[in-house]
Amino acid sequence: MTNVTPMMKQYFNVKENHKDALVLFRLGDFYELFYDDAVTAAKVLEITLTTRDKKNNIPMAGVPHHSAKGYIEKLINNGFKVAICEQMEDPKQVKGMVKREVVRVITPGTLIDDFGIDSDQSNFILSVYFNNQTYEVSYSDISTGEIYQFDTTDLEILTSEIKRISPREIVVNHSAEKSVTDMFYELPMITVRDSFETHEIELNPDVLNRNAVDLLLSYIETQNMKPLEHLKPVEKYNVHAYLKLNYAALSNLELLENLQTKKQKGSLYWYLNHTETPMGKRRLRRIIEQPLVNKDDIMNRQAIVEILLDNFLPREDMKSLLNNVYDIERLVGRMSFGNIDVKGFIQLRDSLEHLPEIEDLLNETKLTNNRIFRNFDNLSDIYDMLKVLKDEAPKTIREGEIFKSGVSEELDELREIRDHSREWLENYLEKEKERTGIKNMKIGFNKVFGYFIEISKGQAATFDSDSFGYTRRQTLTNAERYITDELKSMEDKILKSEDESILLEYRMFLELKDMLSEHIMRLQIIAEQLAMLDVFISFATVSNMYRLVKPEFSDSILELKNSRHPIVEKMSGETNYVPNDVHLDKDTGIYLITGPNMSGKSTYMRQIALIVIMAQMGMYVPASKAIVPIFDAIFTRIGASDDLSSGKSTFMIEMMEANDALKHATKDSLLIFDEIGRGTSTYDGMALAEAMLLYIHNKIGAKTLFSTHYHELTELDKRLHRLVNVHVKATEHNGELIFLHKVDYGAVEKSYGIHVAELAGLPLEVIVEARNKLSTLEVNETSDLRQLELDLADNESTILGETYHEIIDQIKNLNINELSPLDALMFIDKIKKEMK
Repeated sequence: MTNVTPMMKQYFNVKENHKDALVLFRLGDFYELFYDDAVTAAKVLEITLTTRDKKNNIPMAGVPHHSAKGYIEKLINNGFKVAICEQMEDPKQVKGMVKREVVRVITPGTLIDDFGIDSDQSNFILSVYFNNQTYEVSYSDISTGEIYQFDTTDLEILTSEIKRISPREIVVNHSAEKSVTDMFYELPMITVRDSFETHEIELNPDVLNRNAVDLLLSYIETQNMKPLEHLKPVEKYNVHAYLKLNYAALSNLELLENLQTKKQKGSLYWYLNHTETPMGKRRLRRIIEQPLVNKDDIMNRQAIVEILLDNFLPREDMKSLLNNVYDIERLVGRMSFGNIDVKGFIQLRDSLEHLPEIEDLLNETKLTNNRIFRNFDNLSDIYDMLKVLKDEAPKTIREGEIFKSGVSEELDELREIRDHSREWLENYLEKEKERTGIKNMKIGFNKVFGYFIEISKGQAATFDSDSFGYTRRQTLTNAERYITDELKSMEDKILKSEDESILLEYRMFLELKDMLSEHIMRLQIIAEQLAMLDVFISFATVSNMYRLVKPEFSDSILELKNSRHPIVEKMSGETNYVPNDVHLDKDTGIYLITGPNMSGKSTYMRQIALIVIMAQMGMYVPASKAIVPIFDAIFTRIGASDDLSSGKSTFMIEMMEANDALKHATKDSLLIFDEIGRGTSTYDGMALAEAMLLYIHNKIGAKTLFSTHYHELTELDKRLHRLVNVHVKATEHNGELIFLHKVDYGAVEKSYGIHVAELAGLPLEVIVEARNKLSTLEVNETSDLRQLELDLADNESTILGETYHEIIDQIKNLNINELSPLDALMFIDKIKKEMK
């Protein structure tokens, strides 16, 4: 390229340091992009692609500075980093090239304002540092200031936790890169970085490894180009301090979104969410993802919900007051970062205004005696700092009109001059009309000449301007414009007062921001307390709406009377839902559930898991009576869906999820297995299902709900003393299948597969043919069995030759207590080959 301009040289220097980002280069009122950045942005943003230098054909695209936010948000949501290069000098006051610098690199995980942030969800960025066989992990939502750390040597735990956290961006050292990238088919934004500095940040005493923390903070500060003063002390995330719910459980149980629609409606979050604040919504999601395992903490939450249930009017008053609270957590983040505007401070002021009333209600209900709300700070001093602001916010902090009258004497004086200038000008004009005798003169203003007196051409011809002290400033076709010393003097005062008042308010705003920055921690504490209060009020509201009961806790008993699936009941209506019981204890650990398709087996299993989760959240539950043990984990294998994008079939996903459960479950876990083995052949599936049941019964001892269509498995209750057969009832009436949705003891008497097919609307011809084929198969099966019995009786010595006796001996000598599911499958395969 020839004859590169100084401005383009400046651009090249900036781009060289930000090769992985789209550079928005400020030129006057526009952000411009060049070369490949321009081509990419034009396609993503659907804007015009032009050229800057037709000789060199430089691709260029631009967006207006004042409306850039929406464009930047779209780029971020499409997975791009965006480097903002600003003009650091006023072009009017600089000779030559204006100095430009990148002031910030915006990425999905380093958002601190409202560029594409969902107010209901956390916006996590995560780092992984692998060293000495240990994965150190740190993750943070810098918009709220929370930051966590944990470490593990188990790659499966790492994978499960990263998928649960669902970060929008990941930073890794080279040693961790392959492990992390292998977790994803569709990768989030991942940056590899080995260099980092030690940062000044408070660590909780149990945070012993800080490499991932420093890696994360180094990356964040490199992008944001300023320290984040609002980050809280680094908190140790203890994987074992919460009920373990891996990504499969979160999805299969529809805790945060509906499995089919991927929307909130139809999820546990949707059922429980009656919160009023964005902080409460995010806290509710966190509580659903992380039910407690400490009995005292669970019962403390229960006690709060009970108090709120018993105090309806104070509860509703607090709910109403919370409706006026904005997102204090993220407002504090923006304040710390330095990009909060007047509107943000007004929202903060309005959020704090009713804290004394909330405090009174907390005292009235004695909730301030609870450790969660103890030392509730109404922040009246901070509110006093903020109540000096006007109710209507200007668009920018450089427009003035920020502070109320009476706050600053100097500001009031300047406003007095500005506000009364119109009255002065009107009086002055009347006086000049009287003095000069020219009745149609008028006063005008423009940016070039300032204020002036305009006289028509005809009257100006006979007007002796000098005798009246008028100085001609401009001649127009139809008029002459003049100034006077008195008018010029007032103009100086008016313009000076407006400029000085805007500058004064700007300085006052910065001083206010500095004063408030000293109270970041207090604001964060009250934000957390308000979020928890919002969630507990939501819990009480839902408990009251749906007649939920407070669960009791035991060491080993899981007993539910008239339990209901909360979401299905809400969507179908209370009168239509059929409640069911469950009783698992030391003697009964496994329910083997049979019943026709669509009868409600999966719903029954899901509702038990949801009730356990709600109980360990500290929530009331949908049942007439509930006694639950405190589980350490819930593992699920529900549903059948190919993951073709990652090359994994239904059966492979089924085996992977089952393996995770069998590998990590303990006697204190809850297992939910739905139709294990249906993704493969009948005999392989049946063998695997039986082997898994044996392994769970003999090795793990976990409480288990295991549904199946393999009716042969119902014979296991004769061998496994902790296994009990239950079934979901159905009946026939005039040839029509009726689902009763009631769970009862015993195995199902018959299969209703063809009835279900008929309900699904299959053609009558297909149904008739299926019934005929079923009759033939049943007759043949009976005939084959009778023939086999005769052959065995008459020809035992022929059939049971040496090979078959060896096989029987192998089976007799098999120690099933030491057999894993995989070993069982391999053994069965070996036997099949020997029998051929």
